[in-house]
Amino acid sequence: MDYCDYNESSSVNYLNSIQGIQFDGQSYALYDPNFKINDSFVINFQMKTLAHDGIILWVDDPLPESSFTIEIQNRQLIARAVVNGQPYSVRTDFTKNRLCDGVWHCIQIRLEGSLLSMKVDKRHYSKSETRVHSIDIRGPLFIGGYSEKYSPSYLSVRTNYFFNGNIRNLKINEQKIDWLAPRHTAVIREFYNLTTKIMPSKNDRSFPNSPAKKSTING
Repeated sequence: MDYCDYNESSSVNYLNSIQGIQFDGQSYALYDPNFKINDSFVINFQMKTLAHDGIILWVDDPLPESSFTIEIQNRQLIARAVVNGQPYSVRTDFTKNRLCDGVWHCIQIRLEGSLLSMKVDKRHYSKSETRVHSIDIRGPLFIGGYSEKYSPSYLSVRTNYFFNGNIRNLKINEQKIDWLAPRHTAVIREFYNLTTKIMPSKNDRSFPNSPAKKSTING
């Protein structure tokens, strides 16, 4: 069961006053360096942004070529699974700036074997891929962007931009992810994920496949 009340409004900007974690389009968070997706995965979160493009979540397993991606591309939200080189995805069909309008939207995405489903506010989308029989993806799970050590393939990630906006009420596989407020240092902004080990910070670096220099957020 997801945590959002879809009966009140299609936008969820009045659920609470917490602004969540702000990603500035130059940052990313590492949730788990060894995340596993075994046949099923579910994520719930609320998002608000004005940006028309940006990566929200990415898990990569290069051997075999498998990944799971959530991204905004041309003002549409897309969830994409690649299993042994076989891609399948769901995407919204909003008009104009219905998604990237600066108000909160409630999102739930489920991957259950060959079925990929997405719920954005009151709208439902799904896609089934009969050629996929089982899923075993193992790799780092990034939020908002990715490390400079990685260069996603076009099959996995289509946008060149990191996420620029706010995320709150994040739950991964029904586990709530709590974040401390960001703190500023001389070279980076740091976010700490209270439910996982705090990772050491890195200096500001230039990332491949991105339009500008990116600063690291470790969680």
